Amino acid sequence: MSLLNQWKGVNGYMINDPGTFFSEYNESHGIGYPIAFMLISYLAVMLPAAVLTAALNITAPGEAAIGVVIFLAFGIAYWILGLVEALLAHGVVYLFGARGIAKTFEAYAFPTVVRYGLWWFPLVNIALGFYGLYLQIKGLSTFHDISTGKAVIAAALPVVVFMLPGILVIAAVVATFVLDMGSQTGTQPAMLLFDVVA
Repeated sequence: MSLLNQWKGVNGYMINDPGTFFSEYNESHGIGYPIAFMLISYLAVMLPAAVLTAALNITAPGEAAIGVVIFLAFGIAYWILGLVEALLAHGVVYLFGARGIAKTFEAYAFPTVVRYGLWWFPLVNIALGFYGLYLQIKGLSTFHDISTGKAVIAAALPVVVFMLPGILVIAAVVATFVLDMGSQTGTQPAMLLFDVVA
């Protein structure tokens, strides 16, 4: 069976009945299978946006091609970040005694479409993102035979690591404005503009 057919079958089975899927999945693949599965998933997630970009720029084929390439490049970049996230999670489950990096990659690769599939729809993307994270936690717990609490720690740590730089930048920007509010004496530049207009 081709990888694309396996990808369709695994996603269909996992989305329809995730509890049974994770408990009965006992196939043994090498590390290349989940890596390729994850790449197909990220490209499939970006494909609708790439097609929409091409359709909206149909009169300018050069711009349409650039848009398609950019979205597919984003898919590859997200794939690399997904691999790093899975490696960080594997480091944590390894500390909990779990072995087999291919199992960790499978736990992260299979729910990729659910977690990122509708990233362009507000609110739906958040709900599906949390559900995809839940499926990754379930996969880690089942595939490595560890407790759900340990799987939550393993899955949450990479998310926190990825979000921390953004949170620090936002906090620095907010702190800059808050701390700067009372430090200047005299007329502010924006107030001078109002004096000129009046």
